[in-house]
Amino acid sequence: MKNLVVLIAFLVSVINYSQDYTLLHINSAWNTKNNYKDLDKIKGVKIVKALLDDQKPSIKKQIKSVPVIFLYKNNNLIGRWDGGISLQIKASYLEIQEVIDDSKITRRRVSTE
Repeated sequence: MKNLVVLIAFLVSVINYSQDYTLLHINSAWNTKNNYKDLDKIKGVKIVKALLDDQKPSIKKQIKSVPVIFLYKNNNLIGRWDGGISLQIKASYLEIQEVIDDSKITRRRVSTE
């Protein structure tokens, strides 16, 4: 129980106080063979792993299949990838990296003078 409270507090603090990118990978203990294998290839994010079994019911009901990856930028969800019926995330790490890279591009005003 203590570990669960610590994990939840950690996840909340990471998401609430982060000024950068946070990638949250959630899976179930029975599905660890389908963990997303390329997490270490994704650059410029803090990676947090958690088990669905340890989450509050309110979080569990938001997740329909595992594994699932949530991508946050400054507390805002900017990407989500679900395992679906195959129980595996089919997206390549390049697709996830592209979402990160594209969100870093800021639009600059161009003067017409």
